[in-house]
Amino acid sequence: MNHRILFGSYPIPRFAGIASHNFVVWTDETGRPLYEINGGAANADDSFNYCAIRGRLTAVVTDYSNRDLTYYPEFYVRPTSRTTLLLEGNYAAIATKWRAAVDMAARIRASDLVYSFLIQNSNSVATAIAEGMGLTPPSAAVGRVRAPGSYRHLALDQAA
Repeated sequence: MNHRILFGSYPIPRFAGIASHNFVVWTDETGRPLYEINGGAANADDSFNYCAIRGRLTAVVTDYSNRDLTYYPEFYVRPTSRTTLLLEGNYAAIATKWRAAVDMAARIRASDLVYSFLIQNSNSVATAIAEGMGLTPPSAAVGRVRAPGSYRHLALDQAA
């Protein structure tokens, strides 16, 4: 098996698993996660706000070799998460695409966009990350329904 970039969805228990949190993950040839990108709101100390209703929109790159759930969320390893394949290839091909994803995450962090549960959220970040790699996010839901915000494009034109 090759390295893969997957688009994932985690059903949020607080919303009976109907609403979901989307993310993007890079797995190695054994299916083990190497990196994951999650969008959401940041707390004042830049930690990840798992229960956000407002705040600064952020995109967090988790390195599975350096785990700290306060700052680097992990959703791929949760048993209820579902994924769909965006790209499969050798290490070099996936690393090139992932570099574009990390660059897009930096643009999102620098954008000063505000988190909104229904409009600009983790799902719109996951969509922007996939598109930033030149990949097409799933047109249908990965979870039970299409996630709020997943079809919204982030206004990053003014971002560095």
